Amino acid sequence: MQAVNLAAAGALGARPASRPPRRQAGQPSQQPSSLGIAFGSTIGGAYSSRGLQRPQAVQQDQAGGSGDGAFFERGREGTERQRLFNTIAPVYDQLNDQLSLGLHRVWKRMAVKWSGARTAQRALDVCCGSGDLAFRLAEAVGPSGSVVGLDFSANMLADAARRQEARQARLGPAYSMEWVQGDAMNMPFEDASFDAAAMGYGLRNVADIPAALRELHRVLRPGCSVAILDFNNAADNPVADATQAFFLENLVVPTARSMGVAEEYEYLRPSIQRFPSGPQQEALARQAGFAQAVHYPIAFGLMGCLVCTKA
Repeated sequence: MQAVNLAAAGALGARPASRPPRRQAGQPSQQPSSLGIAFGSTIGGAYSSRGLQRPQAVQQDQAGGSGDGAFFERGREGTERQRLFNTIAPVYDQLNDQLSLGLHRVWKRMAVKWSGARTAQRALDVCCGSGDLAFRLAEAVGPSGSVVGLDFSANMLADAARRQEARQARLGPAYSMEWVQGDAMNMPFEDASFDAAAMGYGLRNVADIPAALRELHRVLRPGCSVAILDFNNAADNPVADATQAFFLENLVVPTARSMGVAEEYEYLRPSIQRFPSGPQQEALARQAGFAQAVHYPIAFGLMGCLVCTKA
């Protein structure tokens, strides 16, 4: 199995009319390079271990601005959020460290543990961004396992590939990892093809949360789990809600402004307010087919992790 493969499978907000063809079990990849990213017709270029080139970012929608409303306007959510994550990719990891005081690493380790990923398994990181959860999943499944990271942002996946290359340069090609550009609501994977899954700060950004949960249920093998980490909608906890609002408005946005991406982070507060609460997420997960769903508030209720298990 190739180390990295990036095949364009559609923007997150625009669900294709039919599911793209999935690779059959045991079918070899078309790209032979040990660290390469092959793009579909919508994104030109390629990566190899001998020289990575940043893919051209998705062009900004010229039909309107990028204010908060554009992120939630029906039919445009995917385009706007894809543009957002392509824009913030260069500073994403640095901002995560600064804004969480490094605690996001602890929360992600918790999510990987809750996912149940174990040695020699095949694990999936949905909305993988620059690969933080994917790398932790790789440590959990070990050299005998494999990890696939899926995201709709080409620039985020480019950063993930570069991070993997740097790790390989230091530690050797110990882990089998694959990066796929695709739609969390229509994933290009076979049914019941993963033993564990994780999703960090992605469910809140999909255009159709129930559809994304159904896809996670579809690709997991029976008895397996997904851990979904995100900000917690703490509307039912006035203290946590006020603390979260203060944190976002007085720390997150000013810090993002100092890095030139304030506009992209101003959408966080309204996106959290629109995000289902923990109990609502549990109900949606059960409606999607999961036999068990438990939402764990963490960081004093500022964050949460939804753990869902397939029957």
